Amino acid sequence: MKIVRLIIQIGFFAVFLMIVFNGNMALWLGVFIASVMLAALFGRFYCGYVCPMNLSMRITAKIAKKIHWQQEKVPKILKSKVLPWLVLMLMFTTMMLSKKILHRELPILIVLIILSVVVTLRYPEWVFHNHICPYGALLQITGKHAKFKTQVNHDQCIGCKKCEKVCPAQAIHVDPQTKKASVESSLCHQCQECSLVCPTNAIKYK
Repeated sequence: MKIVRLIIQIGFFAVFLMIVFNGNMALWLGVFIASVMLAALFGRFYCGYVCPMNLSMRITAKIAKKIHWQQEKVPKILKSKVLPWLVLMLMFTTMMLSKKILHRELPILIVLIILSVVVTLRYPEWVFHNHICPYGALLQITGKHAKFKTQVNHDQCIGCKKCEKVCPAQAIHVDPQTKKASVESSLCHQCQECSLVCPTNAIKYK
């Protein structure tokens, strides 16, 4: 599954680069809008399989952990629920002004990729995913009540917390009282990292 996901991500990243070089970012915006709508049915698969930022952050996180650059303590400002919406407003304002004044489209998504890499060099992936990414803020809304999603069978869950440790979005938590895991659909990327490490096969996308 990991290899399949990586191949899909690389494929979409290649498509993204082709779109960027052809100067047709509106096409990628169409891909994202379609993903936002489909998230209501299939969950936030865009984040787990399509988003070019996610692939960049996965690579960055591995490097940052090896050289011990990442730290777990995150500043309060980076945990603000308002921050991703401010980034979204800034993004659209910049896009409109660039078209009106410069008569050209600025590569806003490229800037976001660079920002995601810089943040992930210092902090865990979930910081950018959950509290900075404007795309993630929109997908949280439509993906919250997805019809198909990653779920935990509590009868099989043993509360080992292995799923918690591998989740890049902090979407899965084990209740300290019941010792059972649960998945927050609004945050889950449907990447299946949790299901791959589950020793009892309690986590499935269904």
